[in-house]
Amino acid sequence: MEKKAIIDILKQRHHAFGKIVDTLSKEDFEANRQLKWSAGQELDHILKSLQPFSDILANKAFIATKFGKGNGISSDYETLVARYKNKLAEGGKAFGPFLPKKVSWDEKESLINQLNQLTANISESLQNYTEEELNELLLPHPLLGKISIREMLYFTNYHVTHHQNNMRKNLGL
Repeated sequence: MEKKAIIDILKQRHHAFGKIVDTLSKEDFEANRQLKWSAGQELDHILKSLQPFSDILANKAFIATKFGKGNGISSDYETLVARYKNKLAEGGKAFGPFLPKKVSWDEKESLINQLNQLTANISESLQNYTEEELNELLLPHPLLGKISIREMLYFTNYHVTHHQNNMRKNLGL
C-alpha cells in the first residue's frame, strides 16, 4: 500500500473512532462492562499507543541510529495483522505504559482533541518519508519486535479498528 493511502486510512479510521466516542453518553463513556475497558479507557489506550509513534517520527536520524534499518521489505497489511492477532491469541496484551488509566467524562473532549492532534502530527511527519524509508527504518513494537515504519502504520491502522470493535461489542452498539 502506498504512503498516501496509508495516511488516508490513518486519518479516516482515527476520525471514525473519535466520532463514535464523541457520541457516547456519560454512562457509556465511563462504563466498564464485563470487566472490559470503558470507552474512555479504549481512547486513552489508543492515545498511549499513538504518542510515542508521533514523537519519534519527527526524527529520522534518531530512528536510524537507535533502531537501525531492515532489509527494505515490509509485510503487507494482512500479514502484519495476522502476526498481531497470533500474538494476541498467544496471550499478548497491553502492559506498562500502554495500560489505560480510569478516564472520566470531563476528559472526553480533551482526549478526542488529542487524538485528532496526534493523527495530524503523524500524517504531517510522514510527508518527510520516502516509500523506501518507510520500508527500511525500523521501530520497536512491544509485541511484534522491530518492524518497519510501514508495518507500524499498518498496525496503527488496524489497532484503532480493533479497539473500536471492542468498544462497540462491550457497549452493545
